[in-house]
Amino acid sequence: MNSSLDWFDEYHPYEAIIAFYTSLAATHSDLVTLTPSIGQSLELRPMPAVRITSATEPDTPIVLITCQIHAREWVSSSTCMYMAQALVDNFETSPEIRDLLSKSELHIIPFLNPDGYVYTWTNDRLWRKNRRLNAGSSCRGVDLNRNFNIRWAQPGGGSSSNPCSETYHGTSAESEPEIEHLVTYFKSHRPIIAGIDYHSYSQLILRPWGFTSDPPP
Repeated sequence: MNSSLDWFDEYHPYEAIIAFYTSLAATHSDLVTLTPSIGQSLELRPMPAVRITSATEPDTPIVLITCQIHAREWVSSSTCMYMAQALVDNFETSPEIRDLLSKSELHIIPFLNPDGYVYTWTNDRLWRKNRRLNAGSSCRGVDLNRNFNIRWAQPGGGSSSNPCSETYHGTSAESEPEIEHLVTYFKSHRPIIAGIDYHSYSQLILRPWGFTSDPPP
């Protein structure tokens, strides 16, 4: 990665990150496939997907990696870029990486919240949510991480019905196009055996479920 390490000396805006993945796919077309958009955000920004693998077998197990769901957590998208760059740069020299990519597909969604991310560059560095105009409120945005259709808006579930809250869960489960596009992508790709969603808050590794100490099925 020597030739590309300088890229990670600083953070980059949305357009530059899109260009990064476009270049990565063009330079390493034997390993990387770019889907320019799995759908558009509220403000009509493309949400790309990146597939990294050397496997050719059908039904290769998939690991889904999602990035930048909370706009202000810039290191999330940087972590995903670094991972992608490391995998392709070290593919020829690392037996572990070659083994991993021969047996699995890594699907990276670089931006789950492109509008919010752009807003952190142009207006408010600490913005968290998407940019939804909430009816009847002067407060904008839905916390996309609280918008999934799993115990949505359950009491004690860590979300809020107040549009001004940073954990506002929206008007209904999957009300936000960003989450709808992710769920559609998830359901259309099988078999997904694992998922990782990168955040920057705290030094924690969290496993499902968040609402119980019982292990998931």
